[in-house]
Amino acid sequence: MITDRDRSTPWEEIWEATAVLRTQGKIIYTGSSSSAGWHLARAQEAALARGSSGLASEQSLYNLAARTVELEVPPACQGYGLGLLPWSPLHGGLLGGIVRQQAEGGRRAGGRAAEALPRLRAQVEAYADFCAELGAAPAQVALAWLLRQPAVTAPIAGPRTTDQLNSAIEALSIKLDDKALVRLDTIFPGPGGAAPEAYAW
Repeated sequence: MITDRDRSTPWEEIWEATAVLRTQGKIIYTGSSSSAGWHLARAQEAALARGSSGLASEQSLYNLAARTVELEVPPACQGYGLGLLPWSPLHGGLLGGIVRQQAEGGRRAGGRAAEALPRLRAQVEAYADFCAELGAAPAQVALAWLLRQPAVTAPIAGPRTTDQLNSAIEALSIKLDDKALVRLDTIFPGPGGAAPEAYAW
């Protein structure tokens, strides 16, 4: 996985280094993390010029509460055949039922969730109510929503307990229909689609 790379290093040099690592048997595939669509395009074009396969995947911050990547990353992944692996799919617990847990004197928001909750409280409460209508746990709905998004291969769930792992697996059985997806878009609006159509017309 290529993360936090020096953006001034040309992709040609990166691909030369990864070719050596592959020859040595140290890697099989290469992925990137937190790249913009432009970075993915540059990476893949440089790889194609060398006759190599380039990136296999991209990890991005992507969830119902953080949808900016929809402007360019999923279209770039689809165009180049990369798998999109969303990290922080529950936005640090924000989409995992944090409001109910707080009301019951349980888990306190921390990190990403603590930063976002004051700004998004009304949306998170509406989301929790909608999940209750669906009869599904908020964390499961958040993961099921990601699995319906273009180019997404699998979210990086990061469970801390066996119960959380089992809950994440159960998300596979949740089928969100078009009506549910529209409702979620209403609660957590995205940027309006892919660029440039999302803002130019």
